[in-house]
Amino acid sequence: MNIEVSSNRLDLVPMTLEFMEALLGGDRESAQAMIGYRIPADWPHGVESTLRFRIAIARVQPEALPLLLRAMVLRGDPEVMVGRIGFHGPPDDDGMLEIGYEVLPDYRRQGYAREAVLAMFRWAQRDPGVLRFRASISPKNVPSRRLVTGLGFIQVGSQW
Repeated sequence: MNIEVSSNRLDLVPMTLEFMEALLGGDRESAQAMIGYRIPADWPHGVESTLRFRIAIARVQPEALPLLLRAMVLRGDPEVMVGRIGFHGPPDDDGMLEIGYEVLPDYRRQGYAREAVLAMFRWAQRDPGVLRFRASISPKNVPSRRLVTGLGFIQVGSQW
């Protein structure tokens, strides 16, 4: 499967295992040197558990890496990371992928999340084993709830 994913304004760039490990280890200088876009100064503060989870999957299933975590990179001069997106793992036995995403505070309310989610769905649907998508969203996250409702998602349950 082709790993290139983009939308009108964004390139969704896969994060390599080495890049995620450098970030998690606090080596921002090495991490920045590995990529062609600018990482915001306060990132990955607050997403360390996401990095740990994705790194663990990537070590066991390296072929899943393109699904796991991508930088939402705004094309421009300079190119800058405006968020992150990815699936929580490979498709399950029922062909379901669960999406997760975050747009960084300075870039919210500009349609980047919707654009990135739609691009990821289009890309993932090229795999005949992918049959459906799921999004788990905090009840307090009204913008994300609106986004997925607007994409046709329906609430089928809750867990906390």
